[in-house]
Amino acid sequence: MHSPQRPSKPDLTPPAAPRPDSMRLRGRRSPRLIALGILLVCLGGLGAASLYTMNARHEPVLVMAADVRRGEVVDRGDVAVIDVPDTLTVDRLPASELDTLIGHRALTDLPSGAFPLARHVGVDPLPDGQALVGLRLPLGRLPSSDLPLGTAVRVVALGDPQTPAIAAVTMVAPTLLDDGTTYALDVRVPDSAADAVARLSAADQLAIVVVAS
Repeated sequence: MHSPQRPSKPDLTPPAAPRPDSMRLRGRRSPRLIALGILLVCLGGLGAASLYTMNARHEPVLVMAADVRRGEVVDRGDVAVIDVPDTLTVDRLPASELDTLIGHRALTDLPSGAFPLARHVGVDPLPDGQALVGLRLPLGRLPSSDLPLGTAVRVVALGDPQTPAIAAVTMVAPTLLDDGTTYALDVRVPDSAADAVARLSAADQLAIVVVAS
Protein backbone atom coordinates (compact mmCIF):
# COMPACT_ATOMS: atom_id res chain seq x y z
CA MET A 1 0.00 0.00 0.00
CA HIS A 2 1.57 3.32 -1.04
CA SER A 3 1.72 6.17 1.43
CA PRO A 4 0.15 9.37 0.22
CA GLN A 5 2.56 12.09 -1.30
CA ARG A 6 2.80 15.33 0.54
CA PRO A 7 2.04 18.41 -1.52
CA SER A 8 5.20 20.47 -2.45
CA LYS A 9 5.65 23.97 -1.01
CA PRO A 10 5.11 26.78 -3.40
CA ASP A 11 8.26 28.86 -4.43
CA LEU A 12 7.79 32.14 -2.60
CA THR A 13 11.07 33.80 -3.96
CA PRO A 14 10.12 37.04 -5.70
CA PRO A 15 11.14 37.21 -9.31
CA ALA A 16 14.18 39.34 -10.14
CA ALA A 17 13.31 42.78 -11.30
CA PRO A 18 14.11 43.28 -14.99
CA ARG A 19 17.12 45.57 -15.75
CA PRO A 20 16.10 48.75 -17.56
CA ASP A 21 17.35 49.06 -21.09
CA SER A 22 19.09 52.36 -20.23
CA MET A 23 21.29 50.71 -17.60
CA ARG A 24 24.71 49.60 -18.83
CA LEU A 25 27.30 47.63 -16.97
CA ARG A 26 30.42 49.72 -16.15
CA GLY A 27 33.50 48.22 -17.74
CA ARG A 28 36.42 47.50 -15.46
CA ARG A 29 39.58 49.50 -16.25
CA SER A 30 42.84 47.61 -16.19
CA PRO A 31 45.63 49.44 -14.26
CA ARG A 32 48.16 47.60 -16.37
CA LEU A 33 46.71 48.95 -19.60
CA ILE A 34 46.62 52.48 -18.19
CA ALA A 35 50.27 52.26 -17.12
CA LEU A 36 51.23 50.84 -20.51
CA GLY A 37 49.51 53.73 -22.28
CA ILE A 38 51.32 56.32 -20.16
CA LEU A 39 54.64 54.57 -20.81
CA LEU A 40 54.08 54.58 -24.56
CA VAL A 41 53.25 58.30 -24.53
CA CYS A 42 56.45 59.08 -22.59
CA LEU A 43 58.57 56.93 -24.88
CA GLY A 44 57.08 58.66 -27.90
CA GLY A 45 57.96 62.08 -26.50
CA LEU A 46 61.51 61.00 -25.70
CA GLY A 47 61.91 59.56 -29.16
CA ALA A 48 60.76 62.77 -30.81
CA ALA A 49 63.14 64.84 -28.67
CA SER A 50 66.02 62.48 -29.44
CA LEU A 51 65.27 62.64 -33.15
CA TYR A 52 65.25 66.43 -33.08
CA THR A 53 68.54 66.52 -31.15
CA MET A 54 70.20 64.22 -33.64
CA ASN A 55 69.00 66.28 -36.60
CA ALA A 56 69.86 69.70 -35.07
CA ARG A 57 73.50 70.64 -35.58
CA HIS A 58 75.41 72.37 -32.79
CA GLU A 59 78.68 74.26 -32.72
CA PRO A 60 81.08 75.21 -29.89
CA VAL A 61 81.20 78.98 -29.33
CA LEU A 62 82.72 81.39 -26.81
CA VAL A 63 80.70 82.94 -24.00
CA MET A 64 81.70 85.16 -21.09
CA ALA A 65 81.99 83.15 -17.87
CA ALA A 66 82.66 86.23 -15.70
CA ASP A 67 82.01 89.96 -15.81
CA VAL A 68 84.82 91.93 -17.47
CA ARG A 69 84.59 95.70 -17.36
CA ARG A 70 85.77 97.98 -20.08
CA GLY A 71 89.51 98.49 -19.83
CA GLU A 72 90.20 95.19 -18.05
CA VAL A 73 92.28 92.43 -19.60
CA VAL A 74 90.36 89.30 -20.60
CA ASP A 75 91.84 86.22 -18.87
CA ARG A 76 91.35 82.56 -19.78
CA GLY A 77 89.06 82.05 -16.80
CA ASP A 78 86.77 84.84 -18.03
CA VAL A 79 85.73 82.88 -21.13
CA ALA A 80 83.98 79.51 -21.48
CA VAL A 81 82.98 77.26 -24.39
CA ILE A 82 79.37 76.12 -24.86
CA ASP A 83 77.47 74.32 -27.63
CA VAL A 84 74.65 76.22 -29.32
CA PRO A 85 72.40 75.34 -32.29
CA ASP A 86 73.80 76.56 -35.57
CA THR A 87 70.43 78.22 -36.20
CA LEU A 88 70.99 80.68 -33.33
CA THR A 89 70.64 84.17 -34.82
CA VAL A 90 73.24 85.85 -32.59
CA ASP A 91 76.72 87.00 -33.62
CA ARG A 92 79.29 84.80 -31.90
CA LEU A 93 82.88 83.62 -32.04
CA PRO A 94 83.70 79.96 -32.63
CA ALA A 95 85.73 78.25 -29.92
CA SER A 96 88.75 78.17 -32.25
CA GLU A 97 88.98 81.99 -32.00
CA LEU A 98 89.80 81.98 -28.28
CA ASP A 99 93.22 83.60 -28.83
CA THR A 100 91.57 86.69 -30.29
CA LEU A 101 90.18 87.49 -26.81
CA ILE A 102 92.68 86.27 -24.23
CA GLY A 103 95.22 88.86 -23.14
CA HIS A 104 93.45 91.81 -24.77
CA ARG A 105 91.71 94.72 -23.10
CA ALA A 106 87.94 94.93 -23.24
CA LEU A 107 86.81 97.95 -25.22
CA THR A 108 83.31 97.63 -23.77
CA ASP A 109 81.72 96.00 -20.73
CA LEU A 110 81.42 92.23 -21.22
CA PRO A 111 78.89 90.80 -18.73
CA SER A 112 78.75 87.13 -17.84
CA GLY A 113 76.67 85.18 -20.37
CA ALA A 114 77.36 87.57 -23.26
CA PHE A 115 78.83 86.42 -26.56
CA PRO A 116 82.10 88.35 -27.03
CA LEU A 117 83.27 89.35 -30.48
CA ALA A 118 86.68 90.31 -31.82
CA ARG A 119 85.64 93.97 -32.06
CA HIS A 120 84.91 94.03 -28.31
CA VAL A 121 88.61 93.77 -27.42
CA GLY A 122 91.78 95.46 -28.59
CA VAL A 123 95.21 96.70 -27.70
CA ASP A 124 95.66 100.22 -26.40
CA PRO A 125 99.19 101.22 -27.35
CA LEU A 126 100.94 103.79 -25.21
CA PRO A 127 101.50 106.84 -27.43
CA ASP A 128 104.94 108.37 -27.72
CA GLY A 129 105.67 110.86 -24.97
CA GLN A 130 103.20 109.18 -22.58
CA ALA A 131 103.83 107.01 -19.51
CA LEU A 132 101.72 104.63 -17.47
CA VAL A 133 101.62 105.20 -13.70
CA GLY A 134 99.91 103.05 -11.09
CA LEU A 135 98.17 104.92 -8.27
CA ARG A 136 96.94 103.92 -4.82
CA LEU A 137 94.13 106.20 -3.69
CA PRO A 138 92.19 106.05 -0.41
CA LEU A 139 88.45 106.60 -0.31
CA GLY A 140 87.57 110.23 -0.92
CA ARG A 141 90.54 110.86 -3.23
CA LEU A 142 88.67 109.87 -6.38
CA PRO A 143 85.04 110.11 -7.49
CA SER A 144 82.74 107.26 -6.46
CA SER A 145 81.19 107.15 -9.95
CA ASP A 146 82.53 104.82 -12.62
CA LEU A 147 85.88 105.74 -14.17
CA PRO A 148 86.12 103.44 -17.20
CA LEU A 149 89.00 103.24 -19.61
CA GLY A 150 89.60 106.53 -21.40
CA THR A 151 88.14 108.85 -18.75
CA ALA A 152 89.87 112.25 -18.79
CA VAL A 153 91.04 113.25 -15.29
CA ARG A 154 93.39 115.63 -13.50
CA VAL A 155 95.98 114.47 -11.00
CA VAL A 156 96.00 117.08 -8.23
CA ALA A 157 98.93 117.47 -5.80
CA LEU A 158 97.61 117.97 -2.26
CA GLY A 159 100.80 118.97 -0.45
CA ASP A 160 101.65 122.05 -2.50
CA PRO A 161 98.81 124.20 -3.86
CA GLN A 162 101.31 125.84 -6.22
CA THR A 163 101.93 122.60 -8.07
CA PRO A 164 99.83 122.59 -11.23
CA ALA A 165 97.43 119.70 -11.83
CA ILE A 166 98.51 117.16 -14.41
CA ALA A 167 96.20 115.99 -17.20
CA ALA A 168 95.80 112.21 -17.29
CA VAL A 169 93.64 109.47 -18.79
CA THR A 170 92.48 106.35 -16.96
CA MET A 171 93.75 103.11 -18.46
CA VAL A 172 91.63 100.76 -16.34
CA ALA A 173 88.68 101.08 -14.01
CA PRO A 174 89.59 101.57 -10.31
CA THR A 175 89.85 98.33 -8.33
CA LEU A 176 89.03 98.23 -4.63
CA LEU A 177 91.84 96.44 -2.77
CA ASP A 178 91.42 93.85 -0.04
CA ASP A 179 91.63 96.43 2.74
CA GLY A 180 88.32 97.87 1.55
CA THR A 181 89.55 101.48 1.80
CA THR A 182 92.09 101.82 -1.03
CA TYR A 183 91.70 101.82 -4.79
CA ALA A 184 94.29 100.88 -7.41
CA LEU A 185 94.16 102.86 -10.63
CA ASP A 186 96.37 103.07 -13.72
CA VAL A 187 96.58 106.42 -15.49
CA ARG A 188 98.38 107.66 -18.57
CA VAL A 189 100.26 110.91 -18.05
CA PRO A 190 102.86 112.89 -20.00
CA ASP A 191 106.24 111.23 -19.66
CA SER A 192 107.71 114.45 -18.27
CA ALA A 193 105.30 114.33 -15.29
CA ALA A 194 105.34 110.56 -14.64
CA ASP A 195 108.04 110.66 -11.94
CA ALA A 196 106.34 113.47 -10.02
CA VAL A 197 102.99 111.67 -10.11
CA ALA A 198 104.60 108.45 -8.87
CA ARG A 199 106.22 110.28 -5.93
CA LEU A 200 102.97 112.01 -5.00
CA SER A 201 101.16 108.67 -5.04
CA ALA A 202 103.79 107.04 -2.85
CA ALA A 203 103.49 109.92 -0.36
CA ASP A 204 99.69 109.72 -0.41
CA GLN A 205 99.57 113.32 -1.60
CA LEU A 206 97.33 113.28 -4.64
CA ALA A 207 93.69 113.10 -5.68
CA ILE A 208 91.84 112.49 -8.95
CA VAL A 209 89.40 114.95 -10.46
CA VAL A 210 87.25 114.04 -13.47
CA VAL A 211 87.14 116.63 -16.24
CA ALA A 212 84.87 117.01 -19.26
CA SER A 213 85.79 114.81 -22.19
